[in-house]
Amino acid sequence: MAPASSEPLHVDTVLGLDPVLVRVSGDLDIESAPTLRTALEPLLTRSVELDLANVTFIDSSGVNELLSHHERCRAADGRLVVLHPSRAVRQILQLLGVDGLLAGRRRTDGTRDPGDDTPGLF
Repeated sequence: MAPASSEPLHVDTVLGLDPVLVRVSGDLDIESAPTLRTALEPLLTRSVELDLANVTFIDSSGVNELLSHHERCRAADGRLVVLHPSRAVRQILQLLGVDGLLAGRRRTDGTRDPGDDTPGLF
C-alpha cells in the first residue's frame, strides 16, 4: 500500500546519451508502475541507466516492473542498470535479494564501466 502522502511519479528520459539516462522521481507503486513501463518500453534494445535517486517509495509492483523490464531488455539485447537508488529503494532491493541483479558496476575511480555486465554495488 502506498503511503498516505504519495508523490506522483515523474520520468525524464535523456535520449542523446549512450547509454540512455532515465531519471525517475516520486513513488513507484501499483498506480505508477505502468507509467514507468510506458517510458521504458521503447528502450528495450538500448542500454539504459535508470537513476532512482529521487524515488521516495517503492512497492512490490515497482520492483516487479524493474525486474520485468530487466528481463525484457535481456531478451531484446538491451540492458537495464539501476544507478543511485534512494535509501528506500536500496533497502527493498537488498531485502528481496535483487540489488546485485540490477546494479551497475563501478570502476575504482567511482565511474561506471558501461561495458561491464557483471553486477556490482550501487
